Amino acid sequence: MRKRNWLLLLTLALVIVLALAACGGSEEKTETAQPTENDTAAETTNNEAAAPATYVTVTVKEAYQQLADNPDAIIVDVRNPDEWAATGVPKVPQGVELIPLPEFQQRAPQELPKDKTIYIICNSGNRSRVASEMLIGLGYRSVVNIDGGIQAWMREGLETAPYSG
Repeated sequence: MRKRNWLLLLTLALVIVLALAACGGSEEKTETAQPTENDTAAETTNNEAAAPATYVTVTVKEAYQQLADNPDAIIVDVRNPDEWAATGVPKVPQGVELIPLPEFQQRAPQELPKDKTIYIICNSGNRSRVASEMLIGLGYRSVVNIDGGIQAWMREGLETAPYSG
């Protein structure tokens, strides 16, 4: 009986460790390549069975350069208005769309085009991942999560613009 209890306890501990490992964050980046026109809806539709849609994660420096190179891209900040006021928003040529995460699922389909590359930023990278996953679930094909959020943006010395709600 003791051996059976020990085996049961060991199995339970293994299940808990595996569950915690699956829930933990990862320092590993998803991908760092900039989405291209070839990654958009037309070609992706042909490859849907081969690979499910996903978003890519880039550093703030990569995002800044990619946004400078792609004036048609859209950057969306999913922080709350008080956070925008405290730190400002990323200063990029195309400006920033402000859609707080609690409103994102409802507003995104009405306000964000599916034929453009959408960059998502938040404070540290957590909410932007959630918003990126939401966009993929809504059928968006070119979604980029900005790793580290506005905090990394400012640490890298990239410009911010004041928010005057």
